[in-house]
Amino acid sequence: MKPCNLGLFLMSAVLILSGCSPLKTAINPYEEDFKCRAADDTGKCVDTPKAYKEARYPDTAKEKTTADPDQQAPGNRYKLLAGLLEEGKKPLLQPPKILRVLLLPYRGENDELFMTRYVYLKIEESQWILTDINEK
Repeated sequence: MKPCNLGLFLMSAVLILSGCSPLKTAINPYEEDFKCRAADDTGKCVDTPKAYKEARYPDTAKEKTTADPDQQAPGNRYKLLAGLLEEGKKPLLQPPKILRVLLLPYRGENDELFMTRYVYLKIEESQWILTDINEK
C-alpha cells in the first residue's frame, strides 16, 4: 500500500470507529442513550448480570459482599442446622432415599418390545430425626 492510501485508510477507520460518521447510524439505527424510566415503586434499573445475581441470590445482593454465593451456601446450611439444634426440640422428618434406574429397550420372552423407561426404587425409608425417641 502507498503511504497516502495507508493514511487515508487509517483516517477513515478512526472516523468509523469513533462514531463520527453517518455510517454509524446506518449500522445501528436505534437510540443508544437509554434512560431508565422506572418509578420507585415499580422496580429499579440495573444491568442484566446484576439483575440475575439479585434474583438468584437475594440475600447476597442485600449484603453487598463480593464473595461468591456458591461458596457461601454450605456455610449458610450449617448455620441453619446449628440454629435448629440450639433452638430446642423440633422434630424433623428425613425424606426417603429414592433411586431412579433407567431401563434401556429390550426384547421380552414372547418377542415383546419393552421401551426405555425409568423405575423408581425406595432404598431407604423416611425417618424422624432430632427427636427424643430412643430406638431399641
